[in-house]
Amino acid sequence: MAPHPDESGRRLSSTEREEPCVTADEPMTGHEPSGGDEAWAAGDEVWDGDEEMGPAGTVLTRTEHGRTVVELQGEIDLAVVLDTTPQLYALTTAPAPQLVADLRPVTFIDCSGLALLVDIRSRVLASGGRFTMVCADPRVLRLLRITGLDEVLTPVPSPDGSRQAAAGAADGEATDRGRES
Repeated sequence: MAPHPDESGRRLSSTEREEPCVTADEPMTGHEPSGGDEAWAAGDEVWDGDEEMGPAGTVLTRTEHGRTVVELQGEIDLAVVLDTTPQLYALTTAPAPQLVADLRPVTFIDCSGLALLVDIRSRVLASGGRFTMVCADPRVLRLLRITGLDEVLTPVPSPDGSRQAAAGAADGEATDRGRES
């Protein structure tokens, strides 16, 4: 597409032009994906829709010291949340569930992941249970501080810290037990 000069030859900015930069009859060049309709360009790489773009998130559960530990790993985004919500909700239906969310292996978490954690915490507390979140990653802790969720989810740095917090829950320390904020 040719520059849009005015009568004096000066190039006009996009806000000074009367016509759009790209019109329906002018194809946009240099931006076509090379893998068909499913492909899109990301820098120099092209994704064709057939392979994973990055490390997918996973959720593992185990029982430890009478508590259910939910270990979130990798990237926790909307796809992972939608896939794991039924499994996590099932863990909150027991009377007085003791649930530990271990975020130490998390490399990324978006707002849907944070919302799921808040929801799971609420369900556990509504059942008279105890919810503890283990997190030591500075990036995730910063996100919790920015969103104010550090006051709701009250992260502890290690599972040992969560056991100590559980013992001190009556004193209002880092673990929630049967109370809603």
